[in-house]
Amino acid sequence: MNLLLYALAAVLAGVFAIRVPHGDRRDPARRAFALLCTTISLGYGGFALYLIPGLGWFKYVNGAAAAFVPPALLAVVETCFVQGNRPRDRRLARLTVASPPIAIAFVILDAVYFYGTPRASIPEVMLTIYVFGGLLISVRRLWELQRASSDPAERTRVRYTLGLVSAVIGFSALEALIRAFVMETNDLPISVRPVVVQGAFPPLGCVFTSFLLYFLAQMITSWRLLDMGVLSARLAAVVGAAFLLVGIDVFAAGMLFGAYPIHGFFQVFMASAIFLLAYEPLSKQLEMWAGRALNTRGQRLVDALAETELGLARVISMQGLRVELTARLLASGRVRATSMYLWEAARRAYRLDHESGVHEEPPVLQVGRQPFADGFVDGPFVRIEHQHMLRIEAAGAEQLEPRLKTMRAMNADVVVPFRSGDVVLGWLALRDADDVGFTEAEVVRLAKVVDRASVILENLRGFEQLKEEHRLAALGTMAAGLAHEIRNPLAGIKGAAQYLQGSAREADDAEMVKVIIDEVDRLSNVVSQFLDYSRPLQADRQPTSAEALVAQVVGLLKAQGVATELVQQHDDLQPVNLDAGKIAQVLLNLGQNAIMAAGPTGKVTLATRMGRMRDPKARQAAAVEFVVTDNGAGIAPSEIDKLFVPFYTTRHEGTGLGLAISRRIALAHAGELDVRSTVGVGSVFTLRVPMA
Repeated sequence: MNLLLYALAAVLAGVFAIRVPHGDRRDPARRAFALLCTTISLGYGGFALYLIPGLGWFKYVNGAAAAFVPPALLAVVETCFVQGNRPRDRRLARLTVASPPIAIAFVILDAVYFYGTPRASIPEVMLTIYVFGGLLISVRRLWELQRASSDPAERTRVRYTLGLVSAVIGFSALEALIRAFVMETNDLPISVRPVVVQGAFPPLGCVFTSFLLYFLAQMITSWRLLDMGVLSARLAAVVGAAFLLVGIDVFAAGMLFGAYPIHGFFQVFMASAIFLLAYEPLSKQLEMWAGRALNTRGQRLVDALAETELGLARVISMQGLRVELTARLLASGRVRATSMYLWEAARRAYRLDHESGVHEEPPVLQVGRQPFADGFVDGPFVRIEHQHMLRIEAAGAEQLEPRLKTMRAMNADVVVPFRSGDVVLGWLALRDADDVGFTEAEVVRLAKVVDRASVILENLRGFEQLKEEHRLAALGTMAAGLAHEIRNPLAGIKGAAQYLQGSAREADDAEMVKVIIDEVDRLSNVVSQFLDYSRPLQADRQPTSAEALVAQVVGLLKAQGVATELVQQHDDLQPVNLDAGKIAQVLLNLGQNAIMAAGPTGKVTLATRMGRMRDPKARQAAAVEFVVTDNGAGIAPSEIDKLFVPFYTTRHEGTGLGLAISRRIALAHAGELDVRSTVGVGSVFTLRVPMA
């Protein structure tokens, strides 16, 4: 059994040495970890072969490999936990220089003068002192780093590593001490020799070394906190299941000594088979019990997420979705604060929709798609993971730094996306209550719950859109009847006014009659625009030259006799499918607004160019951009949100429907219409129409 444990530990270390660096060979922590795993694999592999009779010389492989473990472990500590350009521990260089001659001296001296000695030789004792002395340097270094760290997550990570390294050194030293007094011979059979050489103490050092390598591998590859409570719960569950299996097999094996041994074999087989069938639900139950006892911090979050997942099935409103995603997480005590951001088409950004908990500072009100959502592939954003990647990937700093800055503005340790396919609908941002971050398992569970919430969010938005369509349909029906009832009296009023205009004798009377006619025309125009806005809108697309369309609009604007300077700018574009009449209506409206804003001495530019759609659902599709720029007074930020609201206008003579209708025409083309404005500088309205 001892031989098997050492062999398995050697294989595990070898697998880690191959797989971990494969993920990113640029990471110095992965390279240092691969070196540590290689030395441990050779050491345990050599010791496993040494336990086989006739292969006693493999102890030199074990001893030579052990001499390189202290510098390898210290190198892992330095690359994993020493931040930035801080100087490395000088003891690392000394150990690196000392290990090769010590390994060579051990092999030569022991092979020449002490080979076959039944007890520990002087070279073995000296090598053991060097190895454990070198390992204690890593313990001291970890202690120093733990006390100096100001980051709670980093301090927790160092503390876990320190505890595991101390356990490895303590148990391994106890085993080495006991083995030093064991009388051994190479003539013992293989069933006896491993037990004699190992001594009275079980190989717990080997077990804890495997546990340490697993912990370091998880930490280095994902760089998320691997909670010792989680690992302890898993280990306790496995140990409990193993004891149960052994008990069942021992009880069933009692029949082997009965009158019919075949019955005993059958019972052992059936008991083991039944146990394997029941293992999956049994292991989950054991892990839950162990989690409640050993990992109360993590189990609270697991329970909260399980309750949230059940509660999502009852959600029928956006408010219900907000409550389900935040209330239980906050009540668990594992989450200090939450914020929820959803895509808002009017702003072309992710807008803060809901916040709860205790925020150190108010979360940012909106998050741009670039660079936060762009480049998002397949997982949540984890703050500590981004910090680590930023340290080792200088080439990706242009994206990592803005994302980290955005996460800090959101007060978030982890940000999980609401997704529809590969489209990001929004974000759920969480702040850990203990400032140590979330474990990998917790992030995976959280992502699963948010994925389910994403389906509900998409359904709720579809339902809201359907209600809006029904509302507009009802509004259109009402508008048609209302327009008929209004237009008939207006026609009578206008006819009577025109009759009076022809017979008016006084100039004042004629002026007042003219006012009546103008206001009637204006009211009739409002009714027409209201009808246009309320009717279902469809675009009759035909291949159209964007340059020719803009030139036509500029010609119409110049025909109105404006004094404002009009400038055209064109790129060489392919024809785009659009409804030329409706797009011309949009450009004409934007151009007239720009002329009024710029004034007679200002300048208005109408340009066409290639661009990309901004809405996440458009997946950055190629688009033609019609850009109308003026150098007028600009628009105040408080008014920009209201520009596309029907009947909102900043001009006395305006109807407030022009921009609302323009946006509807843009949406009918699956396009976008947005505005950027700076007070005192001017405004830029951009209409994007997708090429496809």
